[in-house]
Amino acid sequence: MSLTAVAARTVAAIIMTCAVALVPSAALAAPGGHAGAGPPVPASFRANSVTWVSAQRGWVLGAAKCGTNTCSDVIGTSDGGKTWQLIGTVKAPLANTGKGTPGVTTIRFATPAVGWIFGVGRFLFRTGDGGKTWARVPVPGGAKQVLDLAASATQTYAITSVCTLGKALCPNPLSFWRIATRASTWTRIPLNLPRNNAADVAVLGKTVYVVDPQLDFGAPDKFYASTDGVHFAARPAPCDHTQDIELIQAVPMSATRVALLCDGNPGFSKAVKTVYTSANTGKTDTFRGMMGLFGIQAELAASPSGNLAVASMSDGSFIYINDTHKKAWTMVEGIGDGGAGWNDISYVSNTTAWVVYGPADFSNIGQLWVTHDSGHHWGPVKL
Repeated sequence: MSLTAVAARTVAAIIMTCAVALVPSAALAAPGGHAGAGPPVPASFRANSVTWVSAQRGWVLGAAKCGTNTCSDVIGTSDGGKTWQLIGTVKAPLANTGKGTPGVTTIRFATPAVGWIFGVGRFLFRTGDGGKTWARVPVPGGAKQVLDLAASATQTYAITSVCTLGKALCPNPLSFWRIATRASTWTRIPLNLPRNNAADVAVLGKTVYVVDPQLDFGAPDKFYASTDGVHFAARPAPCDHTQDIELIQAVPMSATRVALLCDGNPGFSKAVKTVYTSANTGKTDTFRGMMGLFGIQAELAASPSGNLAVASMSDGSFIYINDTHKKAWTMVEGIGDGGAGWNDISYVSNTTAWVVYGPADFSNIGQLWVTHDSGHHWGPVKL
C-alpha cells in the first residue's frame, strides 16, 4: 500500500482511538518570554507553523483564545527566539485536520516585511508589514487549494490544485506559480505536475526545487530544479518505487547542494525513510543512510554544513539526526504520545533548528521546540 493511503489511515486511527499524553523532553529548556516592545503572547497560544528569514527573525502561526472565540494569531521574534510578542491576527480559523475542517495551517515569510499564510481550502493571505495586518488574496489561477508555498527574498512559489482536499483524489494536474515579492500578479510556470493531493516546493536564493510524488499512480516521481527561479529541468528521483518508496521532499543547503527525503513501504507505525544528498542540484546523488523505522509521516531539515534531521510520527513522535555526513542516524527523540507529530522542522544555522511539537491543528499541544547543538537535544521554548 502506498505511503499516502497508509498515512491517511494512520492519522484517522489516531484521532479515533488515541488520547495524546505529553511526554516532555528533559534535555533542554530554552529561554523565552515576550519583548517589551509589543503585546505579550497570549497564555493560551498553541503553535502550528514556524518560519524564519534569518537566525534572528522568525514568526509562528497558532491559535489562542480571544474572548469566547479562538483567534488565529501570529507571534514573532527578532532576537533568535529569546523573546516573543504578539504581532497580528489572521481573519480565518485554524484548520482542524483531524475533522477535515478547512482553515489556515502554514506561515511563510519572504522578507522581514512580506509573508504568506495558507491552508486547507481557498485560504491565502499576504502581509506587507511584518505580520501586523493580513489581507486575503485570490489563490493563483482561481484554484481551490494551495498545496505548498515557499518564499525567498525576491520570489514566492506556490503549487496549487483546482480541487478541494478531503474528497476523492482530484483527477486534474497541479499548477505551479511564481510571484515577485513586491508584485501583485502571479505567473504560471509550465511544469508537468500530475494529479496528487500533496506536493513540495523549496527555495533558497535563486535555487528552487519542486517534487510531485507519483508512487500511487505507477509513474516516476516528478522532480525539478532551477538555478534561476525561472527555467526548470527534470532531475532523477533516487527513491526506489520497486520497494514502495517515493521522493517526498527536497531541502536546499546552498545554491547547488540539496538533501532529498524518500519515504514509504509503511507497516504498523513504521516506514522506510532514507536520505540522499546532491552537490549539483540533483543531477547525481549520494546515499546518506536509512534511519530507524518508527514513524510514517516525515519531514526533513538540513543545515548549510550538511547536518540532517528528520521529524516523523505514527503512534509516537520521533526525531532522527545525522551529523556525521556519512550514513549513521540516531534517534534523539522518541515520545510515546499517540502520534502528536511535528511540523516545520528547519535549521536556521549549523547548530540551531526549530520545530513545532504537537501542531495545534491536530493535537493541540502546540509547543515550539529548539535545539542549539545540531539536533542532539531538543526542548520546548517558553513563549
